[in-house]
Amino acid sequence: MQRDRHGRGLRRPLPSRLSRSGGHSSFFQSTVEQTCEFLRVTFEELESLRWRVEDVPPLIENEGLRRYSTNRETMTITLYRIPIERLGKHRIPDPRVHIEQAVLSAAAELIDKDPWELIHPED
Repeated sequence: MQRDRHGRGLRRPLPSRLSRSGGHSSFFQSTVEQTCEFLRVTFEELESLRWRVEDVPPLIENEGLRRYSTNRETMTITLYRIPIERLGKHRIPDPRVHIEQAVLSAAAELIDKDPWELIHPED
């Protein structure tokens, strides 16, 4: 039971905007998987794309908080859930946009392309 603050009645947990079965992390994981699968079938260079999701990046001295990392040798991108969710631009209400943006940026870095080229592939 939650406490009564300032005589306003018992508090209830707020429903999450991201409430899905499994919560934030499964929504995040699902969005990453869908975006990566799109990239794999759309871009030949990314057919062997692999991805991982971790909560936070390892701390490296004199480096800012990273949202993703890439490994060209294994064609793997690693997305860091908490920095992407918390450091997203608050003016865009759909959290999916921030996740997709991070996936596109990581994949583009992996194959030395501009992320815009992955959003709007030439026909």
